Amino acid sequence: MFKSLGLIISDLFILKNKFNYPYLLSTLVFLIYFSILSTVIGTFVLNMSLVLFCIIFLIFYAKNKKEIGISLNFKIFYLLIIFLSINSVFSDHFLHTAKSSLNLIKNVIFLIGCYFIFKMDKKIFHRFITLVFIIFAFTAFDTILQYIIGRDIFGYPQSELHYGRLSGPFGDELIVGSFLSKITFISILYFLINFKNKYYDLFFLIFTVLLVLITKERSASLMVIFTSIIYIIFRIENFKLKIIVLIMTLSLISSSLMMVPDTLKRFQFMYNTEKSFFDTQWGAHFLTSYEIFKKNPLIGSGIRTYRYECSKDYLKKINSKAVDLRCSTHPHNFYFEILSETGGIGFFSFLFFLLLVFKKILSSLNEKISQNKIYISYCLFFFFFWPIKTTGSIFASWNSYFYILALIVIFYQTNFIKFKNK
Repeated sequence: MFKSLGLIISDLFILKNKFNYPYLLSTLVFLIYFSILSTVIGTFVLNMSLVLFCIIFLIFYAKNKKEIGISLNFKIFYLLIIFLSINSVFSDHFLHTAKSSLNLIKNVIFLIGCYFIFKMDKKIFHRFITLVFIIFAFTAFDTILQYIIGRDIFGYPQSELHYGRLSGPFGDELIVGSFLSKITFISILYFLINFKNKYYDLFFLIFTVLLVLITKERSASLMVIFTSIIYIIFRIENFKLKIIVLIMTLSLISSSLMMVPDTLKRFQFMYNTEKSFFDTQWGAHFLTSYEIFKKNPLIGSGIRTYRYECSKDYLKKINSKAVDLRCSTHPHNFYFEILSETGGIGFFSFLFFLLLVFKKILSSLNEKISQNKIYISYCLFFFFFWPIKTTGSIFASWNSYFYILALIVIFYQTNFIKFKNK
């Protein structure tokens, strides 16, 4: 029994491997698994696991540089560090910007390290996808329980604010809809990997759309609906079946909105046609971001400094009736966030990077990797990087993890980074 358990653990964490200091790789595999679990536990635990991963990966890379053989252009990495250093030095809030810059560097290292480990052994990738699905299933069950009886497994009550939004296992943080939507199209890979030539993924997708709707999160609901339509279009080859599934899905969504009118009320509150969007608090955030960019056009005001800049006197003159509501921790759209906090250099560098990623997705269609279900990469790219929506901060630790996770899956499917020995 114990021998069998030992073999399972050895296989799960790749205890026997060809690299120098093999226990370092095993620790990295464990931290990858643990990282998705820590998104539910809390931001502090997530940060600690990612920092530990980065430190261990850098040591592992230094000891196994020849064996790893990743074709990396370190000049780009060095340029990133130089730009972030300049961005911090010229910011009015040096320490805060420098700390946030380190978080960005941490995310880049995690992306590269995770990509290497997934490419080294696809079983690790498949197990990680299974773990993501299990966490999705648990969170979904917990959220449904809270919706039905008013409390979740941990005793967290349904919020009395915002038309009774749900929080699931996140307590007083009303982010469960955002969480579920962010891992939906990664969780779908579980079905595509384990149940080929079946349509279980479509049933799962429809279930997820309805679940996210009852959480009453506007942006998450809209994005998961639109991305689901794209997924169905790519997923189903038979035209008649495609139309039938689309009509059924849209009908179920319409019915659920009628059955849960509070969700519809929240949409109406944000998208009120009686006044201009720029007279809402979100419009005020966008206008404020643009004015900050105009004042700092090259390198921006410093990463995660919107919260400090927005209260300055020159921003009291923005053309919005919601000028007094312009301040927040971030501008609720990461494109405006990048524009205002990293300036034109950071913004256009980011757009260029996204262009490279999208180009790689397109070119992957012409390569014989259809078994990797490349349409998942399309869906992830659209879901995370579609610009016309309200978002959390892309520089915040918890939120940025999911952007990096999406890029890891896209990189994995498209072979974005080459190996020298392959």
